[in-house]
Amino acid sequence: MYKLRNATINDARLLYDWANDEEVRAMAIVKKTIVWDEHINWLTNKLQSDQSHIFILTDYQNEHIGVVRFDKDGEEFVISYSIDRLHRNKGMGILILQLGIEKMKTIASQCKYKAMVQIDNIASNKIFEKLGFLLAQHINVNENIFNVFIKSCEK
Repeated sequence: MYKLRNATINDARLLYDWANDEEVRAMAIVKKTIVWDEHINWLTNKLQSDQSHIFILTDYQNEHIGVVRFDKDGEEFVISYSIDRLHRNKGMGILILQLGIEKMKTIASQCKYKAMVQIDNIASNKIFEKLGFLLAQHINVNENIFNVFIKSCEK
C-alpha cells in the first residue's frame, strides 16, 4: 500500500539528499550540487507558498520512496519528481505521478500539467508518454536538450 503525504520542513535532509543524488543532478536543469542553506531557504519558501505542492511517496512500512512537486506557473502546474535510488526501475515513477495527479485534482481547480525531461532520460520520457502526456516541443537549456510534455485532464 503506497500513499502520498505532504512534505514538511522535517523532510529537509531527505529532500536535500535526494536532490543531490548524482543521477538526479545529471538529469536536472541545473546540474550543480545544491548547498544546504540554499536548500533550506528554497524548501521553506515552497512549503509556505500556495503555488507549490510537495508530496512524499511512502510504502506500507512508511519507507520513503520518492518525491513529486507541482509548481504553479500561469495556467499550468510544472511537475518535478524523483525516486530514491533504492526504488528506481520498479515502477515507482509512474505510480508517484499517477497518485500526485489524482491528489492535485482534489486541491486545484485547474488541471493542466507540464514536465521538462532531459532527452536522454529514457525512463522518465517513457513514463510521461504512458501517462498520456503529449510531447509539445524540444528546448535547449544550458546546452542540454529537454522534451517538454503537456497534459490537460478532466476532473
